[in-house]
Amino acid sequence: MLSFRKLTWQDKDIYTQHYQASPVKYAEYSFFGLWAWDHAYPVEFAESSGRLLWMRSAGPLSGIFGPCGNWDAVTDWGAELSDFKPGDVIYDVPARVREILAGHEGLRFTDDRDQHEYVYAVKDLISLKGKAYSHKRNRVRAFLDGYEWDYYPVTPGDFAEIMDFQERWRAHRMQTMTDDEAESLADEDTAIQNALDRWEDFGLMGGMLKVDGRIVAYTIAEELDGENLDVRFEKAIPEYAGSYQAINYMFLREQGSGYTWANREEDMGEPGLREAKMSYNPAFMLEKFQMEIL
Repeated sequence: MLSFRKLTWQDKDIYTQHYQASPVKYAEYSFFGLWAWDHAYPVEFAESSGRLLWMRSAGPLSGIFGPCGNWDAVTDWGAELSDFKPGDVIYDVPARVREILAGHEGLRFTDDRDQHEYVYAVKDLISLKGKAYSHKRNRVRAFLDGYEWDYYPVTPGDFAEIMDFQERWRAHRMQTMTDDEAESLADEDTAIQNALDRWEDFGLMGGMLKVDGRIVAYTIAEELDGENLDVRFEKAIPEYAGSYQAINYMFLREQGSGYTWANREEDMGEPGLREAKMSYNPAFMLEKFQMEIL
């Protein structure tokens, strides 16, 4: 039987070993992706006989999800799945695992489009060449030509200013928000503070755009591996024309050019977020599926 226990900071090294063994690096499954949001979505994990990690959320989005680890090295998936019973549903199953189990009886897979992760070619988001990126180029130009701006990499000395900006940004958003949306943003504030508190432990990086000495946009990102960078948080004051497009462009140009791919995570089924993410022309999607045991 799988023996679940609470994911804690002390599990970082052993968890990361499994994550780095994963053939595909999903942003959702990095240790930071689970730990930073644990206050809102508490996570437990268990190691299987096949040396994979399965997670269980005890929060509002409850259920088992996974696995994390070297899926290609599992020799007995029958044993791997023996801890699950008919009627169990495993969420956010990577596409590669679905391929491996395609001929396995007693399973039903459902595409979970809302949880697919968007992945972009960094070189495309830096060059913004071609008709497909004409609107983005114009927005970037509107900011770069329209304001006296400065770009700075984020350092620990900037953390207090970032949280001050975050408070201003959230106060602006609160004017048109539902209570649920406001609660979600408060949870995000805590995740951002968690990132800043463990900045060096995670090797995070980030960039800021300032106008008149004040932050108007910032990005915080995590290296998933040598080729993949995940954009964890990106905020901008929309009154500054093109600020969102400019921070995306400037951060990748100044600090992300050594990576091949930029992961901008899922859209969670939000129409506006989906439209925004699609407008940047993803190179591909990291697909996830629900797997039901029959």
